[in-house]
Amino acid sequence: MFVDLILEFQRLVPVIVAFIDRLLGCQKHLWLGERLLQTIDANLHPRVAIDYRLVSYFPIFDRIAENQTIPPRRLLELLTKFMAFLVEKHGPDTGVKSWSRGSKVLGICRTMLTHHQSSRLFLGLSRLLAFTCLYFPDLEVRDHARIYLRMLICVPGVKLRGMLNLGEQLLGISPSSHSGSFFNVPSPRHSQDPKKLKNIASYIHLERMIPLLVKQAWSLSLLPLRVGSNKMDFSGGFRDGEASTDERELDANIQVETVLDGQVTDKPQAPLYVMDSKVSEILAILRRHFSYIPDFRHMPGLRVKIPCYLRFDAESFNNVWGDESPKSGLHGVDALPAIYATVLKFSSLAPYGSIPTCHIPFLLGQPPTSGDFRDENVSLDIVATLDGDGGREEDIYKAPAMIELEPREPTPGMVDVFIETNGEDGQIITGQLQSITVGIEDLFLKAIAPPDIREDVLPDYYSDLFNALWDACGTTSNTGREIFPLKSGKGFAAIHGTRSVKLLEIPPYALIRATEHYLAPFVVSVSGDRLIDMVKDNGIIRDVVWQDEASGHLLEAPTSVAEPDSMPLYLTLVENEEEQESQLNIGKRSIGCIHVLIFLPPMFHLLLQMEVSDASTLVRIRTDHWPCLAYIDDYLEALFLS
Repeated sequence: MFVDLILEFQRLVPVIVAFIDRLLGCQKHLWLGERLLQTIDANLHPRVAIDYRLVSYFPIFDRIAENQTIPPRRLLELLTKFMAFLVEKHGPDTGVKSWSRGSKVLGICRTMLTHHQSSRLFLGLSRLLAFTCLYFPDLEVRDHARIYLRMLICVPGVKLRGMLNLGEQLLGISPSSHSGSFFNVPSPRHSQDPKKLKNIASYIHLERMIPLLVKQAWSLSLLPLRVGSNKMDFSGGFRDGEASTDERELDANIQVETVLDGQVTDKPQAPLYVMDSKVSEILAILRRHFSYIPDFRHMPGLRVKIPCYLRFDAESFNNVWGDESPKSGLHGVDALPAIYATVLKFSSLAPYGSIPTCHIPFLLGQPPTSGDFRDENVSLDIVATLDGDGGREEDIYKAPAMIELEPREPTPGMVDVFIETNGEDGQIITGQLQSITVGIEDLFLKAIAPPDIREDVLPDYYSDLFNALWDACGTTSNTGREIFPLKSGKGFAAIHGTRSVKLLEIPPYALIRATEHYLAPFVVSVSGDRLIDMVKDNGIIRDVVWQDEASGHLLEAPTSVAEPDSMPLYLTLVENEEEQESQLNIGKRSIGCIHVLIFLPPMFHLLLQMEVSDASTLVRIRTDHWPCLAYIDDYLEALFLS
């Protein structure tokens, strides 16, 4: 009878709602009110029409939503159909109507979140909120739906219900699901106690996922002056296209006659040099390689990503903020503090470009190891499950954060970290965290491969590129003063190579193990029968060029002329007793070479030729950015000798 009256006379809905409220407010008739709501829920939803008049039934839907004895499935399906109707019927004249109806639907969703367990609502409510986020025409309703969906996914049920009722509790009134305001949570307020914000880095930590081999305490940064200008030039080897010809060194002894308007003038020109087919092939490889390197001055540059994770100590956090976050009656994981809507901002004095911010919606505090919260029997609405890929339970107390750098120069540095987050009682917590160290190994990237190269010939391309760069970085290079256009087409790059050498007293198996662990993606070729067998047996270094050579033969990178650093190294050994000199040729015991090609953004390269012998390894280094040699020595020692 009630359902028939509601469907026929919609003006009776407030009267029936008031009658149900009186039944629910009486202890003797509470069961009757709940039974009446259950009957209306079972019989009203299939018969009601999906149109704009459905909003007149919302007071009854609100009572159904807050009653824990009624499953929310039918109501969620009806509200989802109604939201689809609003999206379909939206037009220029229905803007306010869509906003009003959509806000009321989200108000009922909020009532469900306040009175039901999240696991009971998750499937149907997540679909409704996701549909609203994607398709609802009103921006405010979409934003509110997105907030509710994020809270439903990330916040455990007990904490979620506490957050939704927080505003009414702080105002000293009884919680009510029929409040006219959409959000009852008060505006966040900044903490005014400087003592609490002073040592924020002692309990909130942003840490690297992959520790550095070398924590560089200094960095070398050169600020060259552009000729004829008082402005600093940070571009290194970059040149603009319009100045590429005039900025070359000109040989004053070479004069070319130029005829201009009948007058013969002498104009110095760049010297002509003769190149053979091998040099032409090298230049072709380098031109192709540099044409795929983006010029950060005219387009987005290459980015380097440093994975980190954010965590905070629950015990230390409670000692500082516990007096403002009451936890009475909560146990286990529900007693842990949490932070919400965290924003990490980064800045650096090093030339890393603009660093994007990182957003973390929710994070639980990490419990102390002595007090184990995990051993308690706690019923959670949302339980973190561990995957089969080796995930640890401690990972639920860590949130991943990515630092993305766009280096203008391959140099180590420090990244300062600033945090803005929200506590559970609405205050905003701000401060500076411990800085993140950027090492030279963070800037190691694999060289860009042209997209038209097939996978099966990619190792040959990298090997040829290594040989071309090795020749171009040599002191006797035949590439002349060649410049190479970059991807933007506006800038050019020039190669000014330098070289170094380092002797490492390390056995072959230790060198191979360290190379496989840290430098495997950058290995382009391995030569020498014995060394190839040792590397292949491990199966870690793959897709490289295997150059079979006779064991014991000194392996050299192909160059057009003989160079001093490619000859065998002779060491003089002085015996204390007989004081006689003997020459030790380490090249005679060479078992092979490993060639490593590392790209240093924005446009530089680091080449390693590791000549492996039974007792030691000779590392020949070449690069087109000589300041990086200041860091490579420490890196090689930490890599192979630690």
